[in-house]
Amino acid sequence: MYRRLKDEKYYRKFYFQDSFYNQCMDVDPLTMVQFDQSVEQVKKIINEPIFSTCTHMVGVGCGDSNVAAFAVKDAFAHYLPDVEYEGVEAIEMSRHYDYPEDCSKMAALFISFSGGVIRTLEAMEQCKRHGVTTVGVTTAVNSDTAKNADIFYYTDTPKGYNNAGLRTYYSNVMSCIILAAAIAEKRTGKSCLPELRAQVKKYHDAFFAEIANIDETCFRAAIHFMDKGLLEVTADGHNFWSGRFVQAKILELSGDVCSTIDSENYMHVNSHMCPGSDIAELVILNSNDGNVKNMANTVNAMVARGQREVLLFCDKTPEEVGITEKVIYCHVPVPEKQWNFLAPIYAYLPGSIFAGFRHTTLGEPMFRGGMDFSFFPATYCSPMEVVEL
Repeated sequence: MYRRLKDEKYYRKFYFQDSFYNQCMDVDPLTMVQFDQSVEQVKKIINEPIFSTCTHMVGVGCGDSNVAAFAVKDAFAHYLPDVEYEGVEAIEMSRHYDYPEDCSKMAALFISFSGGVIRTLEAMEQCKRHGVTTVGVTTAVNSDTAKNADIFYYTDTPKGYNNAGLRTYYSNVMSCIILAAAIAEKRTGKSCLPELRAQVKKYHDAFFAEIANIDETCFRAAIHFMDKGLLEVTADGHNFWSGRFVQAKILELSGDVCSTIDSENYMHVNSHMCPGSDIAELVILNSNDGNVKNMANTVNAMVARGQREVLLFCDKTPEEVGITEKVIYCHVPVPEKQWNFLAPIYAYLPGSIFAGFRHTTLGEPMFRGGMDFSFFPATYCSPMEVVEL
C-alpha cells in the first residue's frame, strides 16, 4: 500500500514507529552495557576446568543463533590459536555429526536467545551422550537450555524490542567474543578483556559517528530498489555470516526472495540468475580482508555483465578498492586490521537497516503479519529425538 503513495515522509514516519528500527538504533546504547554485563557473567563460569583443558570447541544454534556461532570463528582463532573452533548447525550436531571417540576435551556452546529451540536442545543431549561438556549461552534463565547445560553462561541481555531479533544477535556475538577473550586470560595469565573493551568502544564510536549517513543511504537505496523483484547479499570471510544475517532479516521483514553468496561462487553460479535488471545486490566489503581484489572484480561484473544495481557497504570508496562501475556507496567503518575479528558486531547492521526500510516501503508486514507459534511446530513443538550416532 505504501508503494502507491510515493511519499518519502510517510515511509520515514512509518519506519520510525517500527520496532525493528528501534532495535537497529538501540545497538548504540546497548553496546557497552551488554559488554560489561557479559563480562560480569563470564567471570562466574571461567574457572570451570573445561575452559583450561579443551582443545576443540563448537558453536551450535538455529536461525540467527546459528549465524552467530559461525560469525565468531575469527575471534576464537585470535584468542585461542591452539583450540579448534567450528560453527555447526544444530540439526548437524544432533543427527549427523561425526563425534570423536574421546570428547573429554571438547566443549559445545549452545546459543539460543529463547533457550527453547527443540533442535538445539536435541543437539545438547547428543553432545552429553558423547561426553562433550555443554555450555548454554542464553539470557533465558528458566529455559531448558539454561537448566540442562553443564555450564550456564547467562548473557544478561537488557530488555527491549526483539521482533525479528537483532539486539539478541548482537548480544550473542558479543558474549561469545568475550568468552573467547576470558578463556585466553585464564590460560595465559595475560590481561585481555580491558584491551578488548577499549577496542570495542573505539569501533563503536567510529561506527555510530556514521549512523546518520548509513541510515540515509539505506533509506534512499530502499526507495530506489522498490521495483526490484529479487535481492542478493554477497560477502566473503566472516562478512559472509553478516550477509547471511541480513538475508534472514530481509526474509523475515519483507518476505523477498533473497540469497547469500560469496564472491567466487557468485561468478560460478549466481551470476547466471536473470533478468539481472530485476536483481538488487547488497555487497559487504571490508578492505582489511585478503580478498578485496576478487570482490571488486565480482562487483564490476555484476554491473557490467549482469546489469545489476549494487548497494556497496565498505569502509573505503569504490575507487579505492578497485570498483570502476557505478554503484550506490555506503561508507561503513570497520575495526583496525589487527582487530578485524570484531567486525561481526556491526557489519550486519547497515544491511539490516536497509531490510527494515524495504519492508516499510513495500508495505509488507513483519513475518507476513504475525508470529503465531503454530507456524513453527518443528522449532518449538515437535518431540525431541536423540538418534544413535
